[in-house]
Amino acid sequence: MDERANHGSSKKPRNKRQISRRRVLSATGAAGVAGFAGCINSGGGGGNGDSGGLDIGEYDGEEVTLEYATAPLFGDIQDELVESMHNAGLPENISVEFSTGVWGADDQQDRYTQILQAGQSTPDIMLTNFSYTSAFAPRGWLVDLNEALPQEKLDELESDYHQTMVDSMRWEGGLYGIPQFVDIPAILYRKDYVENAGYDPEGENWATEPMTWSEFSEIVSDTVEENDLDHGYTLTLNQRTIAHQTGYEKLVTMGGNYFGDMENQHGPIGDRPITVDDEPVVETLRLLRTFMHGSDDEYALEDISGGILPSEALGWDTQPSQESFQAGQAAFHRNWSYAIAQFAGEDAFGEDLGVMPFPYGVSKEEAKYEGTGGTNATLGGWHLSLNPNSENLAAAVELIQAMTSDQFYLDIFELTGSTPPKPELYESDQAEEVPIMNRYLDTLRLQSENQWVHPINAIWDSQSEAIADEFTACLEQEQSPEEAAAAAQEAVEEIEQTEA
Repeated sequence: MDERANHGSSKKPRNKRQISRRRVLSATGAAGVAGFAGCINSGGGGGNGDSGGLDIGEYDGEEVTLEYATAPLFGDIQDELVESMHNAGLPENISVEFSTGVWGADDQQDRYTQILQAGQSTPDIMLTNFSYTSAFAPRGWLVDLNEALPQEKLDELESDYHQTMVDSMRWEGGLYGIPQFVDIPAILYRKDYVENAGYDPEGENWATEPMTWSEFSEIVSDTVEENDLDHGYTLTLNQRTIAHQTGYEKLVTMGGNYFGDMENQHGPIGDRPITVDDEPVVETLRLLRTFMHGSDDEYALEDISGGILPSEALGWDTQPSQESFQAGQAAFHRNWSYAIAQFAGEDAFGEDLGVMPFPYGVSKEEAKYEGTGGTNATLGGWHLSLNPNSENLAAAVELIQAMTSDQFYLDIFELTGSTPPKPELYESDQAEEVPIMNRYLDTLRLQSENQWVHPINAIWDSQSEAIADEFTACLEQEQSPEEAAAAAQEAVEEIEQTEA
C-alpha cells in the first residue's frame, strides 16, 4: 500500500495547529459519499442496496468465461486454483481468467473506482477490501449479496464465519462482499534467540497464553543483549499505519479506543463519543515512547524495558519493517499471518520461528471500553464482490459459491498460507496437514477470535491522518503524550462536527 502524505512540516506547535482546509474537504467529499456516512448495519438479510433490482437468475449451463480481478499471489497459481474451483463444484462450462496488476488496497481501490464508475462489465468478480465499503456500497457499485446468494449460504455466514470479517462488508443492511481469507496479525519471533536468553517459549506456552507488554519488553531486551542484535521489536509505524493499524493495536490492548466502546466504531457520525484524549491513549503513547527511546525519555513508563523499537520504524511500511528480522538481526517482528510461511520455511528459519498472540496492557475485564483490552489485533483480509454490470452474474454466483466452499478455503490455505475466514476450519484434518502453517494453528485461532475492524465510514481516512500527525510528533519527541492526545482530539472532533 502507498504511503500517505505527512503534514508534519507546519512550524506551529502541533497541538495548536488549525485543521487544513484540504483535510476537512477530503472528509466531506471522500469518494463522493459524504451523505452516506452512517453506521453499518450488522444485521443480516433484507438488503436495501441498489443491486436489489438486478435480475440475476440461475445459471443455465452455457459456456461462460468469467474474469476474476485478484492479487498476483493468486494469479501466479491460476491453474491450481481453477482446478480447486472445479473440484469445489464450479460447473465445467464456466472458465475463469485471472487479471492482476500492481497490488495494494489503495491501488486496487483506484482501479476498481475507474472500472465501476465507467460501468464496465468486467471483471465479473473482484477481490475487494472492506475499506472500500463506504465508497462503493452507497453508489450501488457492488451487488448486494443478500439478493444473490442462496439462503443456505447467508445462514452459514451468520453462524460459521468470522463475524467481524463478515460485518465489515455490510452497509445499511446490504452485504457487499463475502470473505475469501482473513489476515491475522501476530508477533513473530526467533525461538533460538529467546532460548539463548534463558527463556522456554514452549514450556511457558507463549503460543496461546498472551503476556503483558511489560513481560514482553523485558524478554525482548534480554534477547537483544544476549544475542547482540541490532533490533528488538520491529513493525511499521509510518504515517499510514501508526494511527490506523499498528499503533491502534497497541491502544486497544491498553484498553482504549478513539470512539469509546467498539460498537461506536462506524458511527453514527456526530453522535458518538470521541475519546482520543483519554488516559489509555496517553498511556499508549508513553508505551511507544518507552519502546522507542528508553527509560531516559521523560514520559517513559517505569515498568517497561525500553529501547527495543528502532526509531526508523516511523518511516517503515510492511516490507522495510521486516528486513531486519529477515536478516536475523531482530528478535521479534509484527506481521500478518501470510508472512509466517515465508519465515518458517526450511530455507529461512524453519522451526526456529515462533509465533505468539499480541501482548496487552490491561485485561478485558479491566479495560475502560467494551471490546478492548487483552490480546487484540486489527482485522485484515479480503473479500469477493460482484460487479453489478457483469453480463454473467448467474455464473459469477456459481463461482462465488465454489470459492467460499470449505474445500477452496483449505486449498488456498495450503497453497498460499492465506488463512480461512471460518474458525472451525483450523481444526480440520486438512488444515492439520498443511506444512509449516500447521505448527501455528493454535495461535492463529486464538488471535482470530480477538480481532476488531477500524472505522468504516467516509471520514475515517481524514480522522486517522489527523491522529497520525500528532502521534508521529509525539514519538519524534516534539510534543508530550498529553499534548498529542489533546491535539488529535481537537482535530477529530472538528472533522466529526463538519460531517455531522
